[in-house]
Amino acid sequence: TWTSFIPTNVSCNTYGSVCGKGSSWISDTAANGGEKFFTSYEPGFDDTNSGAEFEGSIAPQAITLGGQTVYQADMVNFGRDSGDKTYITYPNGVKAFPHLGVLALNAGPNQKAMAQDFPLSTTNSTPKYFSAWIPAGSLYSQSVIPSYSYGLHYGSAALNYSGSLYLGGYDKGRVIGPYTTYSSRNPVLMDITIGVETGDSPLPFHHKTGLLEVGDAKQIEVEIVPHSPSLYLPPETCEGLAKVLPIYYDRITRYYLWNTSDPLYEQLITSPAYLGFVFPPAPGSSDNVNIKIPFRLLNLTLTSPIVSSPIQYFPCQATTPSADTGFKYALGRAFLQGAFVGWNTKTNLGWLAQAPGPGVAGLGLGIEGKDIEDDATELDVYDGTKKDYFAQSWANHWTPINAKKTSDLANDTTSDASSTGNASNVDENKPSGRHGISLSVGAIVGIAAGGAVLAVIIASALVFCILRRRRQRKTVKVVQFDRRSLWPKTPDDIAMEPPRRTRTPPPPFSQYPSDPHREPYHHFAEMPGQREIQELYSSHRFELEQPEVQELYPQPRFEMGRHSRYELGLPASTTIDYSAGNRRWSIMANHH
Repeated sequence: TWTSFIPTNVSCNTYGSVCGKGSSWISDTAANGGEKFFTSYEPGFDDTNSGAEFEGSIAPQAITLGGQTVYQADMVNFGRDSGDKTYITYPNGVKAFPHLGVLALNAGPNQKAMAQDFPLSTTNSTPKYFSAWIPAGSLYSQSVIPSYSYGLHYGSAALNYSGSLYLGGYDKGRVIGPYTTYSSRNPVLMDITIGVETGDSPLPFHHKTGLLEVGDAKQIEVEIVPHSPSLYLPPETCEGLAKVLPIYYDRITRYYLWNTSDPLYEQLITSPAYLGFVFPPAPGSSDNVNIKIPFRLLNLTLTSPIVSSPIQYFPCQATTPSADTGFKYALGRAFLQGAFVGWNTKTNLGWLAQAPGPGVAGLGLGIEGKDIEDDATELDVYDGTKKDYFAQSWANHWTPINAKKTSDLANDTTSDASSTGNASNVDENKPSGRHGISLSVGAIVGIAAGGAVLAVIIASALVFCILRRRRQRKTVKVVQFDRRSLWPKTPDDIAMEPPRRTRTPPPPFSQYPSDPHREPYHHFAEMPGQREIQELYSSHRFELEQPEVQELYPQPRFEMGRHSRYELGLPASTTIDYSAGNRRWSIMANHH
């Protein structure tokens, strides 16, 4: 829109309860000598999607923003004098006075005008004309800013995440690449997805595509509308989302409401789950752009005058475009809480990108103002393909589900994908680990306990043989196992047999398979055999007789005493800023 529509002090006198905490505008001064003047022309602003209709008188004013004054700004005052033509009609039919005005950023797509000329009505008899400036156009014409452009990110009032508006530039700390671009035509929305940035999914799936349902069409054009609150999407799309999310259409309010009694609701809005909007790549790029809006940002509140008491709603408004009615597919403030939009009027080019989360200080990735040059077609942004800026900026503001478990299994998952030889065959709609096939806790504990017991048995048998050998010393060198019996021979039995040399067993038991030991009984070796390994038979418990702790060599060392105990353990407010050192001009503000 060309014109900024601002509520006047008159409207606050009538609708004081909705005027907010800011000061009111008294339109009784003008830029040229303080002369009060208006035009007979009354421009209007009509947004069918949001039901907003503004109308009032042009009242050019000197407006100071960020320390910079714009004279004769194109302003319209609306309020009581505008009659019944200034109101918002909500989906349930309730009409109310607008809570907010509209600030013009440019003249619209394909429009390069910076001002409008109007006939001036004064007390003088000689007709006069004046120019009413769009603020950014006025600043550009005076070379205060390098281009007739802007960069905008709304932020989130609920998270105390200030909005960011730059005229002539943008805040790099609010943009994560890659971005998509658009020009005379609106951005093309290719698909809507649901995904989880990290951890398990609270939903029965981890990632779901194909949620943009619009009859036979595969994609739609969407207008970016910062002045409108909702997501204006095809009816089939809103209905499809209601099938997979804990939301439902309320016929009284005519909004999609969150089912707050569903346990999934709380888990979903606090998790890293998001609603993704897929756009085509910018020229020169190959990958689509998926702008992720966490569900926490889509948990909005309806208040008076729509409802008598606050209630949570999901901002999907079923929309059927029509040239007769003026309805159109569009993405409003709910979308811009998590997305960045920029525009350069001279090149007639727009940018749309992922915005970061609040970060540590509620400033995204940090304040980093950048100019948009007059002929700019590209932006310097943080590359989200090289570093996960999005997840990092949200880390303190969501609660991943089983994040530790997911991290522990990351390497195994990578190995499994590599071993298959074709990771691209993995189903993106595959349920998360929490819902898929996995070992139960009981099975894991059983395996761990069984492995530990087996290790103890083997170690005990080895120590038992070593200690008996040391006791026998010179009399008996090796306790041999009688293949005809499960019981070992006694020292007396062995003493009756003639001594004999022992050769090293064949591979794989010998380190040097072809050489016999030079001296008998110098090394221990596992006995060869074709039968499977069996456990020693025992019907009662054996305990070692030595009362003192003995050290056994070589390594590893074993310490064992008569009174030793062994336990088997299992794994347990509005800020406006202008820097004279830069040519860009910025506004940062909380929105409500």
